[in-house]
Amino acid sequence: MVKIIVDSHVQFRLGNVDAYQLADGQLTGIYRYKYKVMHQIRACKDLKHVVYEKFNSVIGKGPGCGFWQPAWRVWLNFMRGIIPLLERWLGNLLARQFEGRRANDVAKTITKQRVDAYYDIELRAQVMHDILDMIPENLKQSKSRTILQHLSEAWRCWKANIPWKVPGMPVPIEKIIERYIKAKADGWISVAHYNRDRIRRGATVEKTVAKKNLGRLTRLWIKNEQDRQTNFAKDGPYTTPDQAVTIFQTMVHWLESRKFSPIPFPPLSYKHDTKLLVLALENLKESYNANASMNSSQREELALIEQAYDNPHECLARIKKFLLTQRIFKEVGLEMMDYYDHLVPTYAIDPLEKITDTYLDQYLWYEAQKRQLFPNWVKPSDDEIPPLLTYKWCQGINNLENVWETDEGESNVMLETSLSKFAENIDLTLLNRLLRLIVDPNIADYITSKNNVNLAYKDMNHTNQFGLIRGLQFASFVYQYYGANEIAGSPQQPNNFLQFKNKETEISSPIRLYSRYMDKIHIFFRFDSEEANGLIQDYLSENPDPNFENVVGYNNKRCWPKDSRMRLMRHDVNLGRAVFWEISGRIPKSITTIEWDESFASVYSNENPNLLFAMCGFEVRILPKSRMQEVKSSQEGVWDLIDQSTKERTCKGLLTG
Repeated sequence: MVKIIVDSHVQFRLGNVDAYQLADGQLTGIYRYKYKVMHQIRACKDLKHVVYEKFNSVIGKGPGCGFWQPAWRVWLNFMRGIIPLLERWLGNLLARQFEGRRANDVAKTITKQRVDAYYDIELRAQVMHDILDMIPENLKQSKSRTILQHLSEAWRCWKANIPWKVPGMPVPIEKIIERYIKAKADGWISVAHYNRDRIRRGATVEKTVAKKNLGRLTRLWIKNEQDRQTNFAKDGPYTTPDQAVTIFQTMVHWLESRKFSPIPFPPLSYKHDTKLLVLALENLKESYNANASMNSSQREELALIEQAYDNPHECLARIKKFLLTQRIFKEVGLEMMDYYDHLVPTYAIDPLEKITDTYLDQYLWYEAQKRQLFPNWVKPSDDEIPPLLTYKWCQGINNLENVWETDEGESNVMLETSLSKFAENIDLTLLNRLLRLIVDPNIADYITSKNNVNLAYKDMNHTNQFGLIRGLQFASFVYQYYGANEIAGSPQQPNNFLQFKNKETEISSPIRLYSRYMDKIHIFFRFDSEEANGLIQDYLSENPDPNFENVVGYNNKRCWPKDSRMRLMRHDVNLGRAVFWEISGRIPKSITTIEWDESFASVYSNENPNLLFAMCGFEVRILPKSRMQEVKSSQEGVWDLIDQSTKERTCKGLLTG
């Protein structure tokens, strides 16, 4: 209030207001700031009329004695509430007197979009400045618009991953534009990664930001994929002739030993045709919910499915014609499905082609199952559901010969790992040759041609020449096929899963059990002291470790309490690393690789009483009774594993989700 009084007097001294305004005009006329004050003025006038009524009527005009209290009460109550408001209004008025009206100078809220726009404008201005410096004065005006168009076009080309080249453009200007695109691209990519990090962290992110981020990451993923395809066209094939011949010969011997008869082309009057077609159509129809809104492509697909139900013979004739003759296919739409912590590519395939693919998928799986093409360790299979597979695996380990004995330095290693980039590294030429061993050449050609299609996303497109397209209906069959005879048993008497014909066969190799669930590999090894030390020696001679740094970065199962995890003792850590090193060295790098970060080697030995692994979403810890401090009765989430020969409960399998 003091400041306002001083400011008012300063205004008077400056000559901006005169004494009259100071007393009753611009600055202090209270009704100028709050017109509602007229109510109080009205109330005071009414009170005055009541108080002075006798003087006015009986005594006549005169000074009167006055009665100040009612009026004073009105103004006191009013002033108590109005003073803060008056301060603000009077302060604003004085500020306006001093500074003039600045209403339009409100600072804009800095939004993400505005930051991006400002950054882009600054970059453009800088580039324009650099380029226009090179251009003669008389040409500057006409050329600036052209250069801006070149900048926009260069940026569009970068986003679409198309080479940008303007014939006849001076090299220095081209270099400046490329530098601008590089700077803009760096900002664009870093913002994409920053926002994805926030989304993954679970921070509050606007829907539009999440949607834009998905678009940006899709573009980056496709750019990377296009570069991979270009490198393959330039440097490929990566599989050497020797490797390809070895893989081919192994497959031939495998199939010959099992007297495998190739799957023929589906005959015109195939007895299971209608059943397979109905199963295929049911599979396609399952993905449609009656309530969900559909786009035109989905409506078309649903109409074709209904049409196929109505005219199965016509549909089957068309399918077989396509399998026999169609080798060029429509463009496949590519988009990313956002799971917020990771992205998965989804493929939009022409509905008519999709029906053909789904029928082929049903046909191949049925015929392969009938011929027992896949060995019993290839999972998932129809023999068991995933939880039962995990239980069978635990039982299989428990029933191996003397598996829990460690008195003479024996040890077990359970290696679980993933085949890295397995589908992406499938060579289509090699795939075609391998498929011809098990299916009719026409089907093999159809499958490989179908993978060699054009993929499109907005203004980006490329032809897939290397790797399997996971969105095709029959991709699961190809994936499972493209993957130890002793474990599978002889062709005449195949073993059941995790079982052996006799003890000699079982102990003939350190690899006792093996399973592949899509790209997840589980291998169980049993080593005696000599074998383990020999393997460790081989590993350390190639990878010396004098300071025992192998323990750093050794993966462990942190879902279990500390005393139940693997104890990182030197011998066991080296054995785990050695087993991984040995297996990774046996896999051709051009086919697939296994990464240490995605693997876990659990060692069971004198020092480590627990065998740990994860399978089908279950974290399992196997603890033999011989290594327990005290044997308790089993509770929920614990399997009692039985030795089939003695029917004794020799082991416990503890589960956690």
